[in-house]
Amino acid sequence: MEIYINGKLAALKQGTSFEYVAENRLFSGSDGYTLSIVFPLRGCMSNIDIFGNINRQDVVAGKIIFDCEIRDRSFCKFGSITITEINEAEVKTQFLEGRSEQNFDLTFDKIYINELDLGSWPSQSSATITPDQAISPTQNGDKYVALPWVNDASGNIQNCTKYIAEERNNDGTIKTRAHYEWDAACHSLSWQPYLLWITRKICEAIGYSIDLSDWEANEQTKYLLICNTLPASWYVSSFARALPHWTVEEYFQKLELLLFAEFDIDHRAKRISFAFTKNRLNALTPVCIYNIVDQHSTEVKVEEQSCDYTETKNLVYKDCDHSQWKFYSCDWFIRSLSPNLVKRHSNLDALLNATRSLREWSGSTGRDSLINYVHYVENLDMYFAVRAVNKILVQKNTGITPNRYKYDTILQPINSFGGRIVDDSENAPKDEIEFVPVRIDFTDATYGHCMFLSCNGFDENSDTSTGRTWMTAEEYKAEKDARFYNSHPIQTLESGEKDKGAEYYDRIYIAWWDGGTMPGGKLQRPYLEDVVIYDDYSTYFKPHCSLRINSNLLDRRGKVYNIDPVRKMTFKFLSDTIPEVRSLFLIRGKRYVCEKLTATFTENGMSRLIKGIFYPVKD
Repeated sequence: MEIYINGKLAALKQGTSFEYVAENRLFSGSDGYTLSIVFPLRGCMSNIDIFGNINRQDVVAGKIIFDCEIRDRSFCKFGSITITEINEAEVKTQFLEGRSEQNFDLTFDKIYINELDLGSWPSQSSATITPDQAISPTQNGDKYVALPWVNDASGNIQNCTKYIAEERNNDGTIKTRAHYEWDAACHSLSWQPYLLWITRKICEAIGYSIDLSDWEANEQTKYLLICNTLPASWYVSSFARALPHWTVEEYFQKLELLLFAEFDIDHRAKRISFAFTKNRLNALTPVCIYNIVDQHSTEVKVEEQSCDYTETKNLVYKDCDHSQWKFYSCDWFIRSLSPNLVKRHSNLDALLNATRSLREWSGSTGRDSLINYVHYVENLDMYFAVRAVNKILVQKNTGITPNRYKYDTILQPINSFGGRIVDDSENAPKDEIEFVPVRIDFTDATYGHCMFLSCNGFDENSDTSTGRTWMTAEEYKAEKDARFYNSHPIQTLESGEKDKGAEYYDRIYIAWWDGGTMPGGKLQRPYLEDVVIYDDYSTYFKPHCSLRINSNLLDRRGKVYNIDPVRKMTFKFLSDTIPEVRSLFLIRGKRYVCEKLTATFTENGMSRLIKGIFYPVKD
C-alpha cells in the first residue's frame, strides 16, 4: 500500500493499521473516509518534509488539509487528509473522499447567494417589450420572464396586462387579432428568473464551472421558475436581492432535496457536477456477493428504529404563512376525513360533470349538496373542494326579505403539496424542502388566477377600503393619480428605516412555466400541478408538470429502492475490492441496499474481509 500526500510518498508507521469506511450518502450524506492513520515524524525526514514544523501557526489555529491519494492494487482513492493530532513523535490524520471531503470543506460557508452578483433585470420599461415577449422563456433565452403577480402587501398587480378580444370586419375577416397589452398603470416590469439559470449564475459568480446537461434534458425541472421578485417601483433590479440569505453550501443542499439530485463539488478544480440520484444509481451494475463468512440479523422495533435512509424519512415542504397554504398542505384534514364526506370520481371529466352546476352558488346548502363534500379523483390521486371566491349582491333588502347573494366558486385542490408521509408517529424524522410552491390564488372574474407574493420590507401604500387584498387596474390608477410624488431618495427617507433583515424572502417560491399560455383572456400564471381546471368548470388542460411529493401515481422524484428500515443486516464477506457501496446488492437470492462497507488496511495492503451493513429491499 502507498499513500501520497501533496504528491509525495509518505512513510507509514511500522505495524500501521486503519479502517476505510465507504458510506452510502443516501444514509449519512457522506462517502468515503478512514479512521485514524498515524504517520511517524521523529527521525523520518520524508514525513517531516510533508507535514513541516509542528509549531506552524495553521496547525495551531485549527484545520490543515493536504491532498492525498491511497493506492493498493485495484484500490485507488483521491481526496484530502486532515491532521487531527500532532506531536514531535507522530501525526494522526484522517482521510476524506468525495462527499465526506466536501462536507469538511468550508469554502462556501460564508458566501451568501443574495450578496452575489447574479445580474439584473433586462429592462424595467414595459414600452420596450410586448406581453407575449415578456412571458416567453425562449424569447428571453430561458433566463427569465415577467409574469403578472400580486404584491400581497399593497394589493397592486405587477406586470399587469389587459386582454384585447378579437375584432372582425363586416365581411368576417379579422380586423384585430386577440392579444394582450400592458395595462395603462403598468410602466415598469419586474422579472422572475429560472432556477436552472440562477444556479448557473451562482456558479459563475463564485468562479466554478458546472455541467447541468442532466438537468437541462429534463423538462420537469428545466422550466422550474423562481417566483421571488420585487416590485419595479423599488428600483431593486438585482436578481440576487430577491433570494434568501443562504450560503452557497446551503443552496446546493436544499436544492438537492427538491430535485432528488446531487451536486458534487471539486474545490481543487473549481468544478461542480450535477446528476439526478435516480439516474446515477440506475447506471450502477448490481453487485452479487457469494463468499459470505458471517451473517448477523438484528430485528429493530419501529419506535426504536434508527435507520437514516433518506427515503424512510417523511418529506415535507416548509410551512408558509400565506393564505393558500392551508389548502396546499393539510395532511391532518385528509387523515380526519370521514369516508361518508368524500365523493369519489373515476376521472376529472366525471368530477366536472358532477359539480359544474355549482359554478354559481346561491349560498344555500342542503344536507346532501355536493358542495358539502370533498371530491376525490381516482386517476389523479387528488382531492378537491368547492370554494366560493366572489360574492355578488343579487337583490337588496326590501324590508321583508334580507339581502340575497350569489357566489362564484372554483374547484380548489386540497393537500396537493402535503408531505410524503412514511411514518405518521409524532416524532418521526423529516426533511423539509425550502423551495416551496408559490401562492396561486383567485383575483376576480376579469383577471382570474394570479401569483401572490409577499416580500418583507419597503411595503408600498395599501388601500384597504375595497375590503380586498389587491386592487383592480382602475383602482390602482385612481390611487396613483391621487399620490403626491417625490424623488426616490426622499420617499425612502420619509418612510423611515425599515425593520427588515438581510433578505426580502426567507425561502424560494417556485412554479413551472414553459410559456404554454392558458387561453381565455385571464392573467397568465405559472403552474404547480399536472392539471389546471378552468374557472368556469368547462374543461381543463394538463401542463405536464407537478410539484407534488405525496402521490404514488407520480414518479416525479424517482424513488429508487423501498427498503425495510426495521431489519438491519450485517454480512461479512471476502472480496479483492471494495464494491460500489451505492449499488444494489444481491445476497443469497435477495436484494439489499448497503448503508456502509468497512475494510481494514495495513502496511501490506487491504484485507479481503469486508464488513457491510445492509437493509433488505421490499418486494
